[in-house]
Amino acid sequence: MIISLNDPVGAELKLTGGKGASLTQMACAGLPIPEGFVVSTEAYLSALAETGVDKIIQREMDELNINDSVAAAKASSIIRTAIETLTLPQELEQVIIDSYKRLCPDDGPVAVRSSATAEDLPEASFAGQQDTYLGVVTAEQVLHRVKCCWASCFTDRAIAYRVRHGIKEEQVAGAVVVQKLIEADKAGVMFTVNPITKGQEVVIEACWGLGEALVSGEVTPDQYIVDKSTGSTINVSVLPKLQMIVRSEKEVKHLPVPADKVRAQVLNNNELSRLNEVAGNLEQFFGAPQDVEWAIKLGKVYLLQSRPVTTM
Repeated sequence: MIISLNDPVGAELKLTGGKGASLTQMACAGLPIPEGFVVSTEAYLSALAETGVDKIIQREMDELNINDSVAAAKASSIIRTAIETLTLPQELEQVIIDSYKRLCPDDGPVAVRSSATAEDLPEASFAGQQDTYLGVVTAEQVLHRVKCCWASCFTDRAIAYRVRHGIKEEQVAGAVVVQKLIEADKAGVMFTVNPITKGQEVVIEACWGLGEALVSGEVTPDQYIVDKSTGSTINVSVLPKLQMIVRSEKEVKHLPVPADKVRAQVLNNNELSRLNEVAGNLEQFFGAPQDVEWAIKLGKVYLLQSRPVTTM
């Protein structure tokens, strides 16, 4: 039911989903990821079966006309409500609580992230399709957000995406990644090849605070293009960054960027060099160009996600 990110068995896509499998592989290779665990697909399937919610999903999906947007939205709502309000089997609830308490004895903040078996794949990334919750504290909130992540597999948008890519519902199972939240000073995304030119350049985008501001499109980030082989910076684009997402007083919130940082360059040369090195390591490790989410806290680089660049 619960698999540590340091356990090699978690590298199985069918157990931990795309995100969980990728993080497990990185953890077992000694790459710098935040500590955590995965609530496996077995836990998901068991919870749905024990509560009868699997029958509700089957009924709604059998009757679904994906071309009827109103009907699709209604089916999505029925399924999501059923999942979010189900009572977790007692044994599963206890192992999730125990795992969280081991990870964060002081009820510290975690990121709770969906990791479906049909996401972060070379042919279909599902980027942004399922949910992420940052700054989750207390075991009770973790339990709630695990169910929310399961439910996010059934937004009308996610259902339509699977239909377009020919992915059958029985191929989909929801794992959930729970990791210590990195309260980042700066964060962003990185492509280990230039996705526009396909050239051997690392493209890095960066913002202040947590990377969710960039991923969600709330901030226009700095952009850096680095020559992969030499490590030299080819181009730097520094734009005004007005908002940042930070964790403050047990909550994650939006704050204005301090005036002296609005037009300041987020990454220094040492950080660019380190990220370029990490990009090379990841591409070599996975054997394909990668789309990476990263964070920097007190000068240390953490990897939050790595998935294949689908446009390649």
